[in-house]
Amino acid sequence: MAVIVGIVLVLLLLVPRPNQIPTRDINVASAALGAQPSVGFTPVQPDVPQGWTPRAAGLETGTTNNIATWQLTYTTPSGTYAGVQQAQNVTEAWESRQVTDGKETGTETIGGVEWVVRSRTDRGTISLVHRGDDDITTIVTGTAAELEMDQFATAVATALK
Repeated sequence: MAVIVGIVLVLLLLVPRPNQIPTRDINVASAALGAQPSVGFTPVQPDVPQGWTPRAAGLETGTTNNIATWQLTYTTPSGTYAGVQQAQNVTEAWESRQVTDGKETGTETIGGVEWVVRSRTDRGTISLVHRGDDDITTIVTGTAAELEMDQFATAVATALK
């Protein structure tokens, strides 16, 4: 038994271990270009302030009602999550899934765009839903503090115009 433990300890000392999780470089513009034919519109690409790091960008299919969905997520400067989902001709089921069944609590105008607020306070998640005249629904959702969520929603609203 001591021999086995000794071998394991030697291997642990010899095998290099990273001190942090490596980050991937996400090219948002390239991902949006690739998603465009499937979603049928130009996906939103918000110009976020410095300190926001894209975590994932791409097309999601095969979920609720097989609606092709543009998804873009960021880590905020404070280390929380903010993202945007966007699709055309959505169903109520699709929207409810994107906002984790958050209840409508009113409306807000942020960045010159009217958003329906849907929140899940039990999960610490806020979602802002913009139902566009062009049948494109844009949802900003996250666990970020109100200031960062407003910053993100403003960047998304600016990109929608």
